[in-house]
Formats: sequence, structure tokens, C-alpha cells
Amino acid sequence: MVLVTTGSVVLLRALATGLFAGRENANEATAVWLAQEKMEEMRNETFAGIAGEARAAVSGFSPYEREVVVGAVQAGLKQVAVNVYWTSKSADLSSSLVTYVSEV
Repeated sequence: MVLVTTGSVVLLRALATGLFAGRENANEATAVWLAQEKMEEMRNETFAGIAGEARAAVSGFSPYEREVVVGAVQAGLKQVAVNVYWTSKSADLSSSLVTYVSEV
């Protein structure tokens, strides 16, 4: 009886860990998708129209916040970083995508 109980506890613990890991993967995939979506929006902007955005909640995705950081690398070249933030089990997590945009 002790063996069956111990085995059951170990299996239930492994199942709980697997479910948590699956949820974390889904959160990371959503964050990357939100960053990619913003990058696609910025592709349609003119070079002069590409500007940073302060960290703010993402509409329709309440646990996520997104910011856009734009920096001038040199004349005619900008670095664009889209950062997405969320909280999981009281830990602050983030995911980022970075690209460069040329005036040419």
C-alpha cells in the first residue's frame, strides 16, 4: 500500500509540473506573437513615423504589457525593440524582438 501511495504522489507531482510547464510555454508563445504583431505594424510605417511607445497594457490580453524602444544607430538607421512583459507565479518575465529599419 505504501508503494502504491508513493508512486501515485510522484506521478501526480510530475503531472502538475508538466501542466505548469505547458502553461509557461503558451505564455511565452503569446508574448512572442504580440511582439511580432507590433513589428508587423511598424513595417507599414514610414521611416520618420517609427517612434517608441511607453509600456502599456495590450488590449485584449490583460496579463501582458508591451513597449517599443526606438534608437538611432546612425544617420538613416534605427534600432527597434519590442518588449512584452507578463507576470507568472509572482515572477516578472519578458520577451523581446529587435530589428533594424533603414531609411533607404
